[in-house]
Amino acid sequence: MKKLLSVMFVFLLVLTVVFAACDKVADNTEFYDKITKSLKFNLNYEGKSFLTDGVGVARVDAYTDGDTTRFYTEKDGTVNIRYFCIDTPESTSKVEKWGKAASNFVHDRLSQATVIVLESSTGKAATKDSYGTRYLGYVWYKTATEDFKLLNLEIVENGFSLNKGNSTSAYKYNSYFVKAENFARSIQLRWFSKKADPLFNNDPVEFSIKDFTNNIELYYDEENGVGAKVIFEAYLIDLSVSDSGTHNFIAAQYDAETGKQYTINVYAGYNSSYASNMTVGNYYKFVGSLQKYGSAFQISDITYSEIFDGLSTTFLRKANYYLMFDSSNSKANLEQYAGNVYSNVSVTKVEAVANGVLTFEGTATLIKPSGTDAKTFTFKLAVDDDFDVSSITVGAILRLNGLQLTAGEITVLEII
Repeated sequence: MKKLLSVMFVFLLVLTVVFAACDKVADNTEFYDKITKSLKFNLNYEGKSFLTDGVGVARVDAYTDGDTTRFYTEKDGTVNIRYFCIDTPESTSKVEKWGKAASNFVHDRLSQATVIVLESSTGKAATKDSYGTRYLGYVWYKTATEDFKLLNLEIVENGFSLNKGNSTSAYKYNSYFVKAENFARSIQLRWFSKKADPLFNNDPVEFSIKDFTNNIELYYDEENGVGAKVIFEAYLIDLSVSDSGTHNFIAAQYDAETGKQYTINVYAGYNSSYASNMTVGNYYKFVGSLQKYGSAFQISDITYSEIFDGLSTTFLRKANYYLMFDSSNSKANLEQYAGNVYSNVSVTKVEAVANGVLTFEGTATLIKPSGTDAKTFTFKLAVDDDFDVSSITVGAILRLNGLQLTAGEITVLEII
C-alpha cells in the first residue's frame, strides 16, 4: 500500500511539473538575457583588425535585418556582417512572421551600444559566407549600464532564431546557444510560439500609389517600421540592376483625375528570383509588402508567377501596355526592355484637334533588336484649349512615353 501511495505521489508530482511547464508560456512582449549574461567577454580587441586578426572595434553603418548589419571599422573600413550561428526570419526581400520584430530587436540593442566589437566565426582572420558578400561573425556590444553581451546569443535566447550551430562543440559558444534555444522552446517564445506576431500581417489590402503618397500613415507604421501587405495593379516604367544583381523596378499608376503618374519602387530580388523576369512596359497585378528602404518606400516580398494567378502572387495582366519612345534610354539594351522601348518618334501626319483630342501619326523603331523596320503609330492626345498645336508638326522628333510627353503634361489617351 505504501509503495502504491509512493508511486501515486510521484505520478502526481510529475503531472504538477508538466502542467506548471505548460502554464509557463511567453506572452512575446518580454525580453530575456540571463543566459546571455552568463557568457563572459574576454577578447583583447584594442588596436586589432577584424579582417586580419579576427577581432576589432566597430560602429553601425546601416541596419539590414535580424541577422545582417553593415558596420564601419577604422582598421578595415565597411564590413557587412552575417551573424554567425543564427538565421532570423526574413524582413526585406521576403517578409516572414517575427522577421520585422527580430530586425527591430537588433536595431534597439545596437542603438544603445557604447562599444561594439566584432569577432570572426573562427577566431582567426575573417571569412565570408557562401555567397561571398558578407563576413561571418559574432557581434558583442556593451551599453552605459551593462557589460558586453553577445548579440547573436541574445537573439536565440529571445526566440528570434534557432541555434544554427549544428549542436556541435566545434562552435566556440555552442553550449550557450543550446541553452538559449532550449529556454526559448520551453516557454514557446516567438519563433516557437503559435501566437500571432503583431508586426506581421499576410492579408493584403487594396493599395493606390496616389492614396499612399497623400496618406502614408494608412499603410505604414512609422514607429515600428512596418508596412501593410498590399495588392494593386500598375505598369512598370523603369528598371535598375545593381552591381550585386538586385533588380529594382519602378511601378506606376496613371490617375485621370489629376492627369499625373504616381510611382513606387518594386524590389524584385536577384537574378535567381522569378520576379526579376518581369518586363518594363507590362501591366501587372502586384502583391507584396510595403517597406521603407533608407528614406524611400518600396514594395518587396514579391512572389511572381507566370502561370498561376493566386491570391498572393504577382501576375501579368497585359504585355506591352506602356510603350516608351526614347532614343536616349541608356538601359534599353537590357532584356527586360525588349518590345517596349522604341526610338524617338518622327511625326509624319498631324490632324486637327477635335473634341479636345489631338491625333498624329509617327514612325519609330525598336531599340532592341536594332535594325528593325520602322513602325507607324497613331497617338491620340488629350489637350487643353490653349494648347499650341504648332508644337507638334510633320518632321518633329518627339521623345515620349505611354502617358506623358517630356515637353509637357500631355496625356496620351491611346497608342495604336
